[in-house]
Amino acid sequence: MSLKTFKYRIKALMLFFIDYKAILLCFTILSLIIPTGNLLERVLFDQEAISFLTILRIFLPSIALGIVGTVSYRLFLHVQVLGTFLKIFLISAIFVFFFGYAKYQKISEEIVNVQSFTGKNVWITGVVTSQEGASSYLFHPEVKGVGNSLVRFRQRTDLHVGQRCKFKGKVVQPKSFAQFDYRKYLFRRRIYSILEIEQYECSDWGNTALEVRYRLEGVVERALGEPEASLLIGIMFGSKRIFTDDFNEALNNSGVSHIVAASGYNVALVANGIDLLTRKYSGKWVVILKILCIWLFSVFSGLSSSLVRAATMTTLYLFALLLGREVNRGVSLLFCITLLILFNPFLLHDIGFLFSSLSTTGLIFFSGCFKEIKSTVLKDSVLPTLTCILFTLPISVMFFGKVSAVSLLSNIVVVPIVNSTIFWGLGITLINIFFPLRVLYLIPYLQLSIFKYFVLISSNMEMVEVGLNKNLLAVCIYTGLFLFCLLKYPLSLNNWYMKEAKNGK
Repeated sequence: MSLKTFKYRIKALMLFFIDYKAILLCFTILSLIIPTGNLLERVLFDQEAISFLTILRIFLPSIALGIVGTVSYRLFLHVQVLGTFLKIFLISAIFVFFFGYAKYQKISEEIVNVQSFTGKNVWITGVVTSQEGASSYLFHPEVKGVGNSLVRFRQRTDLHVGQRCKFKGKVVQPKSFAQFDYRKYLFRRRIYSILEIEQYECSDWGNTALEVRYRLEGVVERALGEPEASLLIGIMFGSKRIFTDDFNEALNNSGVSHIVAASGYNVALVANGIDLLTRKYSGKWVVILKILCIWLFSVFSGLSSSLVRAATMTTLYLFALLLGREVNRGVSLLFCITLLILFNPFLLHDIGFLFSSLSTTGLIFFSGCFKEIKSTVLKDSVLPTLTCILFTLPISVMFFGKVSAVSLLSNIVVVPIVNSTIFWGLGITLINIFFPLRVLYLIPYLQLSIFKYFVLISSNMEMVEVGLNKNLLAVCIYTGLFLFCLLKYPLSLNNWYMKEAKNGK
């Protein structure tokens, strides 16, 4: 592709942005809400005294981005967009201020309320929402204005998610470790205290969806040993499972730990399942049923950030179908990300959310650059896997400073096995609810055994340490991917923006 064509594509993209002002609005909101999250963290967590100069420094990249955008439109397209940019900036600033101030008020109230109990023994009632460790659980109190809490026992207990519990314990502040700011990690998850349990009493069915999930997990656990049972449960339901330290490290080293967590793939399976069940029917009620089932599954699986992103994006797409509107997947993804970060700026520190969003971005744009590929294996297995790895690699580098040398091979081998395992596992689990035929689990057991041994073998290869500046390397990789997509993404010969770009020279 010639340099002239590349220039036309840049101009066409700029014309597209200025034509669809909703896109510019989303980008502007993101450019403001990201530093706002940083500001909130400094004020509320670090308790810094913030001056005007500090605020200016925090928002300087956003201001610089606006100036560069205004100048670029003037130089490349000879278009004066200052007035348009100022209007969009004003609208974005109002949105960001409203949501940022609401977040500040809420977190401030929760921190003050929790601090009033710190160091004291209290009774508190709520629902267990997930198991975080061998003897620690995430707990959502019934009393409002205290956020979530981490309950910690001196030894293993028989608690399970979905139970309504009454705890007596001492409220203590979380402590950070030498290599990890654990207290800040919990703060970003709205956890401001740890409850060291002395007494407790629990009853089932505190949360119906989580309790149903626990009962289904029990069906699997009675039929399979570990780690096969936890692998199947994680793959099917997205439940957070506690593996042994060695196996957990093997999952991370082989680059397949994301497979045992709920993601957009699970949401797609729910939607496809409804399509199969209602293939003889059509109408708006099918779309509404699909939306309801997607959100029921998301609640059932614990509403992880990656699930919420996938469910929200799919819901936007389905609502557009209800209204008879055409949907641009890239625009709906951008709108979805903007909406979620606007409500919770700390999502930018959630690696599951980042992996999910960037993988989807890659699948929309990068995979679209290879539509001419005829091979089914390359198109349906290798390319999506390679895309997800490339688009999440910079995040792995930034967070961990390491990359898996065998992650591509691991995912190519493991993903097809897992795809089959989900269907076998779900079907057999539903049968075993009514008829205890554990022998049927032989097929998923064999599949999971292959998965397990491949993970153990591939994890023996050491992860590659990144010696370069991690942030700079991440920026370079994403810049390269953006330029590649800009050059190669297929455009129609009748694309209006390309024609305008060429006509304007």
